[in-house]
This record gives sequence, C-alpha cells and structure tokens, in this order.
Amino acid sequence: MAQKSTPAGDFLLRILVGCLFICIGIEGMGSFGDNALYRAFDSQAFSIILGIIVFASGILVIIPIFYSKLPKAFSTWSMICIFIVWILVIIFADFVYGCKHTKGTMWFVWTENFIYHLLILSCVYKVSAEAILSVVKKK
Repeated sequence: MAQKSTPAGDFLLRILVGCLFICIGIEGMGSFGDNALYRAFDSQAFSIILGIIVFASGILVIIPIFYSKLPKAFSTWSMICIFIVWILVIIFADFVYGCKHTKGTMWFVWTENFIYHLLILSCVYKVSAEAILSVVKKK
C-alpha cells in the first residue's frame, strides 16, 4: 500500500527539481556541460535561449513555495516546460545518443542511466502533475 507523501517531502522535492533545472539552465546559458539536449541542436544561440527558459522555469518552480502572490499561470507553464524539457533530455540522451554504444556490458550502463532519467522524470511529474492536469482539463 502506497503512502501519501508528506508536505515536507513535497517541499523538498519541489526545491530539488527547481534547483536541477536552474543548474541545467546555467549550463545552457554558459554553453558548457554535457546535457544531451544542448548537444542535439548544436547551436550556441539555441543553447542560450533554451538555457534561459529552463533557468527561469526552475526559479518559477521554487518561488511559489515562498511567495504566494505570483500569478498561477507562471508556475503552471514553468512546470509544464520542465516536464517537456526532461522528456526531451531522455529522448536525446538515452535514445538518440545513448543507444549507439550499447554493445556487451555497456547495455547495463545505458540501462542504469535510463533508469536514473526515469526516476527524475517521476519526480518532475510529481511536482508538475497538478499543472499538467489543469491544462489538460481545460481542453
């Protein structure tokens, strides 16, 4: 039987997910790091623009925890953005670039990385599920 997560766990999870995307955004703005999403497009301008969007989304995931007067739309769309970005990271890191080197024992390394990405996706979904469902219900 699954236990309902505690508000303290949700609080920490939101902060960690926000911090992850802030870091990913900084990597894009600075054109460094090894994020597969930035490698996929091989454009410094695109990396900087996407980095700014991801950075802002990470901040907008954290701010509502401490400041409740932020318009709900900012938080909703930032959470949807990070969910989409993480799915794209999985596609590019694990399938576009990752599957090329899965011969022999490297298959286990690929599987481990894929599972890490899915674990993060489940955390991102937990944080952004309310926002995603609110947009889906409006349609």
